[in-house]
Amino acid sequence: MPCNHKFIKDLQLQYVDWEVKTLFIGTFNPEWEECASNYAQWFYGRTQRNDFWCILPTVHGTNSLISGNRNSWINFCRDYCIAITDIIASIDADVQNERHRAAICNFKDEELPNFDVTLNSIPNILEKHKSIKQICITRQTLVDFWEDCFMDTLQYIEQNPEREIQINLLRSPSRGARKGVVGNFCQFVSNRWLAQGYQIVP
Repeated sequence: MPCNHKFIKDLQLQYVDWEVKTLFIGTFNPEWEECASNYAQWFYGRTQRNDFWCILPTVHGTNSLISGNRNSWINFCRDYCIAITDIIASIDADVQNERHRAAICNFKDEELPNFDVTLNSIPNILEKHKSIKQICITRQTLVDFWEDCFMDTLQYIEQNPEREIQINLLRSPSRGARKGVVGNFCQFVSNRWLAQGYQIVP
C-alpha cells in the first residue's frame, strides 16, 4: 500500500470557502502512524522543527501562530486570502519495509526522489480558483526531481499568461536550514521572503 499524504482530503483546497490570492506549496507529510514524531495537525504543522506559522504571520504584521492549530491556521489563511497545499499526494512505499519507513519518517525531502510518487495537480487548483495571483514554493531551487514535480505547474503558468501568476521560490521555513541566518530565525526568514518577492496581495 502506498503512503498517502496525511492531509490528502485538503490537497485540492477542499477546506477553502474564500477567494484565494496566494497559494503556498510544500512537499509531503506522511499519514503513517509508524512515523511517531508526526504530530502535525495541518500543513507545516511540525512546529518544533518548522517556523512557517511564525514566519508567515510576521510577514503580514500579526502575532506568531506557532502554537496554533488547524482551526487557527485556516482562519489566518481565510483572513489573508491564502491557501496551502503540498505537491506530493502519495509515495509508493511499503510501511513494512524498514528502509522505506526510515526514509519516509525522517521527513527529509532529499529522500523523496528515491521513490515513485503521485503528484497533486496544481493546474486543477488553478483552474478551480481563478483568483490566484501568486504561488509560493518553500524551496529556493527546483532541480531534477523537484523540477519534474512542478513541470505541469510551470507549463500552466506559461500557457496562461493572461492570468499573470507570479511564482516565488522562498527560503525554507525549516529550522534545519539555518545556514546564513543572523539573529532571530523567524524574523530573518520573514525579511528574506519579502526580499525574494513575496507580495501581500490585496
